Amino acid sequence: MKIAFIGDSFSAYNQYGQEKNNWSYLLAEHFPKHQYINYSLGGRGYDHYRVAMLDAKMKNVDVVLTNETFNTRLLSHIGNNNDLFSEEIVVSDNYKTFVYNNIYWYSIHSDKIMYFGDHLKKVPEYLEKSILETFRSSSTSKNLYTYNTKWWNNVDKLYNFKHIVKLKLLSNPNKDEDDEASNNAYKLLIKAHGVDQILQQALANNNPLTTKQKNLLLFKNNLIVSPDDDHWSAKANKWVFDNYILPKVVDILS
Repeated sequence: MKIAFIGDSFSAYNQYGQEKNNWSYLLAEHFPKHQYINYSLGGRGYDHYRVAMLDAKMKNVDVVLTNETFNTRLLSHIGNNNDLFSEEIVVSDNYKTFVYNNIYWYSIHSDKIMYFGDHLKKVPEYLEKSILETFRSSSTSKNLYTYNTKWWNNVDKLYNFKHIVKLKLLSNPNKDEDDEASNNAYKLLIKAHGVDQILQQALANNNPLTTKQKNLLLFKNNLIVSPDDDHWSAKANKWVFDNYILPKVVDILS
């Protein structure tokens, strides 16, 4: 079978501190008879996911693993290349990554345009302001937000892959009211290692931890890469793989 990972930094092989520690690579090691394609990249949103779904379909992928992400990340394709995705890294005989190049990318969290590609270094000055304003307007659009939410909620019904496995790796990134807060990998991870109890106690004492304090606590428990990088450590990736990912796919991939 062919398995594709379509997600953001928490599914990405080439995110700093991840690579062969990442749960996606652990999956490839656990079920080595399958072929794995990783489309995931840090900061990517549902625009990226939709194009990756199409490319995965054209590559005859059987199973897609995709994780929920932020609604406010946007991209715009530029250039005339026919192959949207190109092979980036061949990690092993059964695992490779693909990259979607020649795009302008925007997130409301950084509020700047970034370019990913092979023929331009930056957004031309005469276009930068208008593109930035367009992205800003789109990222705050309730219509786009609603569309992305509905797309994610129905993604497993829209495509006829053999299986689409929807993952909630982090606490609800879009703060949807119907989110099952206890059902995501992050919540289960910190609960298993006693961190959630400390956070809840601080909250009960009207002294909630700041993001910096929380990251330091996670780092001391060896769950994130560093106090300044909240991506999962090797220990956390392994725990998430064993306790969250594997139970969802074992019957499919065995």
